[in-house]
Amino acid sequence: MLRKFFITSLLILSFGIQPALANEAFGIAEGEEYKKIPTPQSIAPNEKKVVEVFYYGCPHCYELESSVHQWLKNKPKEVHFERMPAVLNNPNWVFMARVFYTAKFLGIEQPFHTKYFDAIQRDRKPIFNVDALAKFVEPMGIKPDAYKQMFNSFQVTSAVSRAKQMTQNYGIDGVPAVIINGKYLTDVPMASSRQALWKVVNQLLNK
Repeated sequence: MLRKFFITSLLILSFGIQPALANEAFGIAEGEEYKKIPTPQSIAPNEKKVVEVFYYGCPHCYELESSVHQWLKNKPKEVHFERMPAVLNNPNWVFMARVFYTAKFLGIEQPFHTKYFDAIQRDRKPIFNVDALAKFVEPMGIKPDAYKQMFNSFQVTSAVSRAKQMTQNYGIDGVPAVIINGKYLTDVPMASSRQALWKVVNQLLNK
C-alpha cells in the first residue's frame, strides 16, 4: 500500500506540478517577449536558423557579444547561426556593412569581428577608413591590396544590398536584434535582459 501511494505521488508530481512550473518558467507571449516578422523569410536550406542583426557603431551590440559567444557554445547543432549587419538609410551603416562582408569573404570573419568591435568600442581607435582597415587586418594575414580589392568588389556590394533588403524584410528599426527561423524577432528590451534574450531565442527555435 505504501509503495502504491509513493508511485501515485510521483505520477502526480510528474504530470501535475512539473508542467505548471515549466509553463510559468518558460512562458513567452507575442507582443511582449517577441514579435512576428511582417513577412516570414525562407531559411532554406537550414532546418533552424538564428540571425544576429548588429551595427559596429552600436555600443549595445558590443555589450551583447559576450552573451552571444556563450550561447554559441551550447546551441543545438542543427541551428545555423549567422551575423548580419543592419543597413539603414545612412552612409555609415552602409560602410560598416562593407567592413563586415569584406572580412567575411576574406575568411577572417570571427577574429576580425571580435577584434574590430574591441578596437572601436572598447579602445576607441579611429579605424573608419579603408586604409586604416587594411592596416588593421594585416596581422590577420591579409595584404592591404587584397583587402582594398575585396572591399570594393561586386561580391561585397551585392551582400550589402541584400543585407539592406533583409533589414527591411525583417522589420528592423533598432539593433541589436535577433531573428529566429525567419519568423520571429526579439531583442534585449523585449526579453528584459541579455541573459533572458537567449532563453527566448531557444524557445522560439522550437515554436
